[in-house]
Amino acid sequence: MNKNYQKGRNKEYKIVRALRAEGFDIVQRSAGSHSPIDVFAINKKKRIIKLIQSKPDNYSEKKTIALYDELDWLKGSFVVVFEVH
Repeated sequence: MNKNYQKGRNKEYKIVRALRAEGFDIVQRSAGSHSPIDVFAINKKKRIIKLIQSKPDNYSEKKTIALYDELDWLKGSFVVVFEVH
């Protein structure tokens, strides 16, 4: 298994454990999706949805700011639709 993949996966699992400890009811890794979202979490009592992009600890501040700018559209209110198929 690729060393970088293992490090990234381990960090994502650490994030998952922390979110569960914070009281989030639904916490899920989006493993292998290659999307901007690596982990998502829902706290039903507080009605909060967190979308998390996990990056290496040495990820540059400049790249972090660029990522926040690129994904700024993810902040705010959305219409949420639940479906069962």
